[in-house]
Amino acid sequence: MAFQVFMSFDLHDASEEDYAKFYKALAKIGLFHWVKGNIGKLELPHSAVIGDFTGISVEDVRDRVRTSVVQILEAIGLKGFIFVAVGENGTWGSQEVS
Repeated sequence: MAFQVFMSFDLHDASEEDYAKFYKALAKIGLFHWVKGNIGKLELPHSAVIGDFTGISVEDVRDRVRTSVVQILEAIGLKGFIFVAVGENGTWGSQEVS
């Protein structure tokens, strides 16, 4: 089954270079800082990523993604907090407020 994963995170005492490394590593597992919509690519808010994954259940996908992200944080030597949400048949919308 196909699931959409949204993750937000807070890196502790991280530099711009740390964020760049983290985003690059997340992209390798399928989590991106942008989403493709009807009008093209939309950059997500700071510290947010999204991706599509397959799995047997939302719990399965959540646990696999969470484990992978923790391994990335440990490999890069970063500490922080992650929040992982998984949905099936999800939708999203955006709005700029001026």
